[in-house]
Amino acid sequence: MKKIGLILSLFAIIFSSCETDFNVNAPWEEVTIVYGLLDQSQERQYIKINKAYLGAGDALQMATIADSVNFLPENMEVKLHKIQSNDTLSSITLYDTIIEKDDGLFATDNNIIYTTLEQDSNFFETGKRYALTIQNTATGNFVSGNTGLISGFLTFNIPPGYIMKFYDNDDALSDSEKFLKKIISWNKANNGQIYQVDIRINYTENDIDTFLVWKQPLVSSATSMSTPLEGAKFFNFLRNNLTDDNSVIREFVSLDVKMTIGTADLETYIAMNAPYEGLVQERPVYTNINNGFGLFSSRYTYELLGLELSDDTQEYLKDELNRNFQ
Repeated sequence: MKKIGLILSLFAIIFSSCETDFNVNAPWEEVTIVYGLLDQSQERQYIKINKAYLGAGDALQMATIADSVNFLPENMEVKLHKIQSNDTLSSITLYDTIIEKDDGLFATDNNIIYTTLEQDSNFFETGKRYALTIQNTATGNFVSGNTGLISGFLTFNIPPGYIMKFYDNDDALSDSEKFLKKIISWNKANNGQIYQVDIRINYTENDIDTFLVWKQPLVSSATSMSTPLEGAKFFNFLRNNLTDDNSVIREFVSLDVKMTIGTADLETYIAMNAPYEGLVQERPVYTNINNGFGLFSSRYTYELLGLELSDDTQEYLKDELNRNFQ
């Protein structure tokens, strides 16, 4: 959606600079933009549906107006269908809701999202495919997409209650050897192509609960199913993201390990939207939406909560990091 709006803005700038009297606004055509990732580990599913826009004014200004990017919810019939061997087993309807949106280029008010209900969580089964259909009852425009779910993820090589050790204060070790590395590994999931491990560092700041997320590099199924957590990088992450402020008292609480798995479609979408480093900035628009643009695919989220740090690691936080941990 953002790309289309910006492209249209660029066209408006180019043509407005021409001396020839030319009407850039062609007859209106309905273009639907869809983004949704099914995740059966969550109670509810969310689908973002917008429309592309073009007008005589500033496209960037129009992006800030909710009516420019939203269809009327009363005209939208949004459904998910459970498919097996090309047969539709059952269907559910998604309903519009408003979810708060961060500030940015597009309108932050009236941020319409289409969602399933909590009682629909049993609708999602591994081994089935799911088709999304979107019907604009006012215009007859029909948009669709389909995806399989991710399944078969069996957890990490970390047992519940495991104590993470990033530092060993053994005098027999050199300074560099004292920083330890933990290899997190996992099995390949069915329909899973890319894997993202995030470490959530929970702590208090003047008795107020807060956290930082230490993101690890994406892992593709073409490589080994593992990622290293290096002690030196762990402490450097904290050092770079926390200030040395004597008015602040911090206390470590726990670590959470979060795995997010994505499909091949999601990997392709991420790769095609990554920043280009060369001179050529043009890229093809990736979509797997029929009669529209966007992405409809799947992911799976797994969390291992409440891991502790070893005593030596916590002592380093307090005595060596200089970030006011007590």
